[in-house]
Amino acid sequence: MKKEFWNDTVVVITGASSGIGKALLEELAVFPCQLVLLARRAGDIPEPTAKHKDTILHRVTCDLSDPSSVQDAIDWISKRIERVDVLFNNAGITAHGRFDSLSMEVYQKTFATNFFGPVQFIKGLLPLVTRAKGNIVTTSTVSALYGVPGRAAYSASKSALHAALESLRIESLDLGIGVSLVCVPYTDTALRTSGLASDGKLLTEAPAKGKRKSAKEVAHVLKEVAKDKEARLVTFNLSGKFLEWMRFFSPKFLEKILYKKLYDDFKTH
Repeated sequence: MKKEFWNDTVVVITGASSGIGKALLEELAVFPCQLVLLARRAGDIPEPTAKHKDTILHRVTCDLSDPSSVQDAIDWISKRIERVDVLFNNAGITAHGRFDSLSMEVYQKTFATNFFGPVQFIKGLLPLVTRAKGNIVTTSTVSALYGVPGRAAYSASKSALHAALESLRIESLDLGIGVSLVCVPYTDTALRTSGLASDGKLLTEAPAKGKRKSAKEVAHVLKEVAKDKEARLVTFNLSGKFLEWMRFFSPKFLEKILYKKLYDDFKTH
């Protein structure tokens, strides 16, 4: 009988208190495994609705925008965990506003959470991932594939993370680890009410128009990607694949589409 992939694994999830991270917790808690769950407020990480009797949960406080908090989390994990089979690099923040209206503080805060924090965290846990020949799965966005209007800071921070992790993937070809980037579409999470407006204040926007994926749907895809070390850049639907291909074949046409589709987003910020 084939062993269930998630049995006896050690899984690390950042951003585990809500949204996709919380959905991953719910999906994985039914297996006998260790889940290392990180969030800015570890006390907000919920108890899963269904949990295997042999599942072990570790709740760890970690603010990715704070290097000392990230290092504390790395130290805590390294002292107690021998290996990491899957690292779900999930936590992130969005920022909305025109390029000419975004404050430098917004760029700095967005990069702190979406780039510098994850890079520091992944770098710190890399020996544990390498020991397990594990997989690093990053929740990203189609906005990382091309500079999206009204999302300059967000797109830039995610694109930078893509480049860094692609470098890691190539450098690690002989280590047996996986490095995957999953560009998720609009998802039903609190991202638009917890991000940054152009002036650095808390973003308060209505959910994106059109069809959105549920956090559970996204978590299911992330779980499947984690099983495949050959996965590199994963897009969900036709809109993601369209942007992925058009950036190479007809960027001028792509920019016209983005201008028209997102005009309402960037004209008012």
